[in-house]
Amino acid sequence: MAAITKHEGELYRLAQVMRFARRAPLLVAFLLLTSAAPAYAECAWVLWGELTGPPTYETSDFLVSAFDTKPACEQALSKQVAQATRRKAKDAEVTVDDVSGRPRIWHKMRAKDGSTLTTIYRYVCLPDTVDPRGPKGK
Repeated sequence: MAAITKHEGELYRLAQVMRFARRAPLLVAFLLLTSAAPAYAECAWVLWGELTGPPTYETSDFLVSAFDTKPACEQALSKQVAQATRRKAKDAEVTVDDVSGRPRIWHKMRAKDGSTLTTIYRYVCLPDTVDPRGPKGK
């Protein structure tokens, strides 16, 4: 077996460094992704409601409640939808459907003049870092 020369040893070490340098970005990306996941899971969750209805039929968002975990928020969302279907007026029609994974509740009611008034409620759970109303003005 031939002895390794000093030059060959340096080439071998250089090859090892090059292999590590190619893998380093993958290691950094992995560490960043895994460290961000627990932080996202630990944030608070907010149940938001969205209302579109008479007289202007403009959409407005409102905060319903806040929770420590996403499952708690989703459970409250399910209760909110169930309550909306139970507490309707006797002459109102309530329909629940899912649009893009967000429950939407149609509340139709006959007005005194015979016209139909429709109010639409939508609910969603979002991390407390997200505000569906958009950025606040200065």
